[in-house]
Amino acid sequence: MHSIQKPEIQKPETQIQENPGPSERSRNQDAPELPAGPERLASQAAVRVAAIKAPAPAPDGPTGLLLRSYLRGQFVAMLHEDPRVRANEADAVHKMRVSTRRMRSALASYRAVLAEEPARELRGELKWLASILGEARDAQVMRARLSALLAEQPAGLVLGPVQQRIDEELLGDYRAAYAVIREVLDGGRYERLLQSLERVVTGPAFTAEARMPAAESAGEMLRRDRKRLHRRVRQAREASSEDQRAEALHEARKEAKRLRYAAEVAQPVRPEGAGELIAGAEHVQKILGEHQDSVVSLAYLRRLGASASDAGQNGFTYGRLHALEEQHGKVARKRFRKAWAGFPRVV
Repeated sequence: MHSIQKPEIQKPETQIQENPGPSERSRNQDAPELPAGPERLASQAAVRVAAIKAPAPAPDGPTGLLLRSYLRGQFVAMLHEDPRVRANEADAVHKMRVSTRRMRSALASYRAVLAEEPARELRGELKWLASILGEARDAQVMRARLSALLAEQPAGLVLGPVQQRIDEELLGDYRAAYAVIREVLDGGRYERLLQSLERVVTGPAFTAEARMPAAESAGEMLRRDRKRLHRRVRQAREASSEDQRAEALHEARKEAKRLRYAAEVAQPVRPEGAGELIAGAEHVQKILGEHQDSVVSLAYLRRLGASASDAGQNGFTYGRLHALEEQHGKVARKRFRKAWAGFPRVV
């Protein structure tokens, strides 16, 4: 599925030293201590990475610089969300997850630019973190979706404590998932991931491909990722069952997202073609995201309806919502077919 102000970043010259001398201790004796562990590491990494000065990517410049520039921006975005996620602020989990997925996608699309290791391991660790964040985000999205659908129903067709049960189920899921997030953010695996990401954006292990002209290399990678998306769409068309089609469309959504992020990397050096791909891929991604949300919602409603009957409650409203979600899925598939017919075909 596709859940304020940014914290100020210290300027390098005011960064608190790890082992200050006597005079430094005296000046800072009344200042609050920085948090320990990964939280402190994230704060300090944000300062160091934000202070990096590098030339802007150019069409005939190296591909490595293009990728590094994008990864740096997404790493800074992730670090900005770290304290907000810890404070359970609105939309922080979602934004942190998006930055991790953007980095992972860029590392996959432009994998020829970096040495196989540690890049492959880093993609795996970013996938792990995104999945942890995704459990909480998915509960947020599903609760909002079902609540909005229920609110549209006439009062006379809402039989039983439907909203209460939706809240109990999905708020419980969110709280359990958020507790795991807090544990992960305070753990050693997350700390090592931050260290690995900082090494990639400050001193990446480039391959010979990284020296190739950025516009040329980016174009090849975009064409390859577009072919991946096309294969997934073809699989959805050829699916022999509803379940297979739903799974193929879900995979197509992932490929659309990967293409979109790859085009975001390329945009500084291929502004016209990349911009068109970003818009097209985002449009398709949102439609297929709506379809996937409908698929997941159907499973929730089946379970809620069955458990309501077991508890002696009326399951009528869950059945009604289920039928409406089936219709939403059909509408999404129709919209997707139209969007795909006009999808950008050149880079």
